[in-house]
Amino acid sequence: MHSAKDIKYWQLSNELEEGRNHVLRLVASNESLELILNELCYKAQAYNAEMLCSILRLDNNKKTLHPIASTSSLPESYCQALEGLAIGVGVGSCGTSAFLKKRVIVEDINIHPYWVQYKSLALNAGLQACWSEPIIGADGAVFGTFAMYYSTPQTPTEEDLKFIEVSANLAAVVFENDSNRNKLLTANAQLKQTVDERNIELEKLNASLQASIKENSKQYNLNINNEKMLTTTSLICGLSHEISTPVGTAMTATSVAEDKLEVLSEKVLKGNLSRVDFINTLSELKNTLDISKNSLIKASELLHRFKGVNTFDYSKGKVIFSMKTFLSEIKQALSPILGKHQLHIQCDNITVLSSKDIFWQIFFNLIENSIIHGFKELEFGVIQINVTESNNEICINYQDNGQGTLAVYSTKIFEPFFTSNRNKNSLGLGLNIINNLITHNLQGKIELIESPIGIRFNITFPMLNQQ
Repeated sequence: MHSAKDIKYWQLSNELEEGRNHVLRLVASNESLELILNELCYKAQAYNAEMLCSILRLDNNKKTLHPIASTSSLPESYCQALEGLAIGVGVGSCGTSAFLKKRVIVEDINIHPYWVQYKSLALNAGLQACWSEPIIGADGAVFGTFAMYYSTPQTPTEEDLKFIEVSANLAAVVFENDSNRNKLLTANAQLKQTVDERNIELEKLNASLQASIKENSKQYNLNINNEKMLTTTSLICGLSHEISTPVGTAMTATSVAEDKLEVLSEKVLKGNLSRVDFINTLSELKNTLDISKNSLIKASELLHRFKGVNTFDYSKGKVIFSMKTFLSEIKQALSPILGKHQLHIQCDNITVLSSKDIFWQIFFNLIENSIIHGFKELEFGVIQINVTESNNEICINYQDNGQGTLAVYSTKIFEPFFTSNRNKNSLGLGLNIINNLITHNLQGKIELIESPIGIRFNITFPMLNQQ
């Protein structure tokens, strides 16, 4: 059977264990440091009702001690007297313990040299023994001291020493947790400040970017308008230049015809018009009228071709047709102008929904350019057209074996009224019309591809299948 002493020991052990668990629950609940440490002192007093305990916090920057927790029976005046106590050897039990980072046992304050300056303070508070244990964290830093006081001189037992060590270790856990929590809160605050500052910077940057986009948009619209004006001016000037020659010729011929008619009228009125003069004058008038007629026909053709520059007249009249069949029709329709030249077509089974007029304009102008420009010195020219479909795009490869174009002209070839064959009455609108039709109506593009012989164009545009 267990003795009464054994039972009391186990009861005390259970009470102390429950007290420590209670302290750890407060730590887990993030209660304040002062509350937890005061609770630790209160629970520790269950070990010995005659014992008084206190916890001093060490300011590691100033190396001073500051009361933070104690049992209620420890005089308040004594605790306040320890406020700001500088640590060092001989500065009582706690000052020495914090300085040496070692346990300091003073069994009798009356005679111990560490208490020479503080003996009267302790004795007036009714304290004659003080055992102090440094509270040391995991990294070796001293958080403070845990002290046990007695009203009479006392020598600690092994159990007393174990108790003060366990209590100081538990206090270290409390300090460590509070320190880490404060570090985390500080880090979160700094992070929040950094994030807030970054957000402010981003807001400023975003505002600056929006202002820049707005300014660039204004400049872009201005550039577009300027480009439209330049393009319009170029077209008007080009048309004016091209049409002025045939119109001027027709006006000159008309003026000459008027002069000849006036001379003829005078001879008729005077009665001295001979048969030979009449026949010669009629012949001259006929030649003059032919010149005027041909010039006006040329001007009319120019206006008709210039009308083809308009790429916005094909929004209606869309039909579904086979590209392969359509190209066969093109070949048959253009056979008279092809003459001895050959046109080879290779086309996949592709069906499109579009205006046939668009593709007629594209292929007619391409083939006409090959015949007029590429084959002007060839008796037997060859044109190859390949049409394929890939990745939901139609690709047309057009090439001939003619004389091609000079590299210097490659950047201007799609400009209106540009031609390298001005003396052959070429208007220079064909490729410009093709480019406009492909770009605006088919939402595609045409590229001049470098070729060792002749000329080669690559045309791509999205599939225009029936939806």
